[in-house]
Amino acid sequence: MKYTLITGASQGMGLLMAKKCATLKRNVLLISLPNENLSNIAIEISNEFQVSCHYFEIDLTLNDSAKKIFNWVKENNFLVDFLINNAGFGGFGPFESYSSEYIENMLDLNVKATTKMTHYFIPELKKNAPSFILNNASMIANFPCPYKSIYAASKVYVKYFTEALRTELKQYNVSVSLLQPGATPTNDIVKNQIENGGFFARLSVTAADQVAAKPVMSTLNRQPIIIPGWKNRMSLRFLKILPQSILRLLILRSAKSLSLIHI
Repeated sequence: MKYTLITGASQGMGLLMAKKCATLKRNVLLISLPNENLSNIAIEISNEFQVSCHYFEIDLTLNDSAKKIFNWVKENNFLVDFLINNAGFGGFGPFESYSSEYIENMLDLNVKATTKMTHYFIPELKKNAPSFILNNASMIANFPCPYKSIYAASKVYVKYFTEALRTELKQYNVSVSLLQPGATPTNDIVKNQIENGGFFARLSVTAADQVAAKPVMSTLNRQPIIIPGWKNRMSLRFLKILPQSILRLLILRSAKSLSLIHI
């Protein structure tokens, strides 16, 4: 029995993508932090969509987390043919204000966890081909972003890591896709920040359910780069033709208004 494995699956886009997979009758493996209600979520998905749904609770910033997830999958004979590296977090503030712990946690989750999960599961994905990888970056990966320096840089890593793997794994029938969502109102805090951000902040907003539905289907259709919502695609084209001085000002305003975590 084949499964889609999703990190960061307890809420937001991860949970919505899990449900989208379930609507397609794909069995799902949910990975998230402890105490995130995963047991109830797994039962609800299984009952509502009549699919097999299991969960594993772990902090992905821990050094051996990917290995533990992989061992759990192998011990239970779950055949993974779709890996969704969704877990991540962002923040806002001057670089010098970041604590060492904060920097390490962001790099551990946004960069190392995605890298290690992919490294562990590539042999399985090749064995279970045709198979798929979806890595969640952000539109912010296309531009340097002051006051979100570490977050933006981590997403640039994910972008180029994904694009390189796409070429490497194509010959093994493993399709690798990159998700680049814009502003996505997954909770009330983000909704308020978007509303207070003015026209530019609202320009690229896409409903969370639309953002979650498109990448699952697009990955299964082997689309290499996925930017949900026409507003996001339009704003990206617009930003790329702007003079750099104006672009920096707009990015600065957007970064301040759309930051998910204030340090």
